[in-house]
Amino acid sequence: MHAANAGSAEHPTIQRLLAFATLAFGALLVTTAHADEYPSRQIRIIVPEVPSGASDTLARELGYHLSSSLRVPVVIENKPGASGIIANAYVAHSPPDGYTLLFATSATHVIAAQLIANLSYDPRYDFTPVINAGYVTSVIVVNSTLPVRSLADFIAYARARPGQLNYASSGIGSANHIDTEVFASIAGINLLHVPYRGSADGYRALLAGEVQLMFGSVTSALPHVQTGKLRALAVLGDHRSPLLPDVPTIAQAGLGNVDVRKWMGLLAPAGTPPDVVAKLNAALDADLHETSLGAWMEQHGYELVGGSPNAYGRTLDADFIKWSETVRRIGIHSE
Repeated sequence: MHAANAGSAEHPTIQRLLAFATLAFGALLVTTAHADEYPSRQIRIIVPEVPSGASDTLARELGYHLSSSLRVPVVIENKPGASGIIANAYVAHSPPDGYTLLFATSATHVIAAQLIANLSYDPRYDFTPVINAGYVTSVIVVNSTLPVRSLADFIAYARARPGQLNYASSGIGSANHIDTEVFASIAGINLLHVPYRGSADGYRALLAGEVQLMFGSVTSALPHVQTGKLRALAVLGDHRSPLLPDVPTIAQAGLGNVDVRKWMGLLAPAGTPPDVVAKLNAALDADLHETSLGAWMEQHGYELVGGSPNAYGRTLDADFIKWSETVRRIGIHSE
């Protein structure tokens, strides 16, 4: 009687152990199958700006090569607005399965977080780094009707007219908003900020003479410089751009080394399986270094980076510290 009772007491425990082992083995099989099968359907890259901007252009080129490497469709979805917050929140709250990725930039992911309170996501912990594609080189351009030929000329012209010159940006907290404020702080000049919905609108305002200055990517500014409608005064990089070889760096123009480089890369929602992140990273890194993508980036004014997710994560961590201090120092607030 006692033996029978003991057996019946042990039986549920054994069953539970067997059930647990079965579930664990099943989960292992599912994970392994997931790694083998990914990707099995369309991947979306969410871009936090309007079409035709620097981010959108690079995202589409990355998507094209990624689609070829992984043999699945890769589509670009533009979700502009609120300095990138709309797109960021969308991806942060998307399933962490590797099928929804964020095309992030220093401005939309790091800088905007310093300016906007009560975000619905944590920019540091709600995302998983995939790869840092590269840095974008910016250039300072003015309307060619402005009577200045160099950066020194512009600084002298602005000092003589404090608060009378306008500059365009792609919005509050955008890369060119921050870059211009850093520049103005170092140069000791007072400029008026006029935010627009995107870089295309900013260029239209600059070409029309509504504003006098704008910081833009070399790629987007180049056509207007080549037509003579805009004049390039300096590039914000360690060396001159091969697309604008006659334009000095900001250090060569007399302002010292001003490090405002902006990275552009891909992030996934936090919790995305490491094997999926590794597969995406391997494909993209190979595309950057082994296909025509690297040459395309150089031709369009980008500085190629690539590398591991961990390296990108370290860049993110360093940027959160750097831009938090910069935004606080120059006193930029959400308007």
